Amino acid sequence: MKIRTPKKNKSDLLEAFLQSETDLTPKINEAIFNKFFEILKNNISKHITIELRNFGIFKSKFMEPRFGTDPRNKKKIYIPPKWKVTFKTSEVINEKLNEKI
Repeated sequence: MKIRTPKKNKSDLLEAFLQSETDLTPKINEAIFNKFFEILKNNISKHITIELRNFGIFKSKFMEPRFGTDPRNKKKIYIPPKWKVTFKTSEVINEKLNEKI
């Protein structure tokens, strides 16, 4: 059985952040929010591992070139080398995620 989960994008997260943070002006809070994601993006693109305590670890991983199969016509295709981002959740997040099962 497939379980559908709700989905939020960056603007939804920003709206929730702005509602919860009232210490500074919304414009400053939005700048802080956007700067955080900018720093995250820049460090990941430089292949730097980012560990956020009690949240998880972002790592960039190099994928070697390989041959795969096109599912439409079953022909062999070449898949070039590339970088991909992996994310491993912390134990705190895993416990929170699975506490209601």
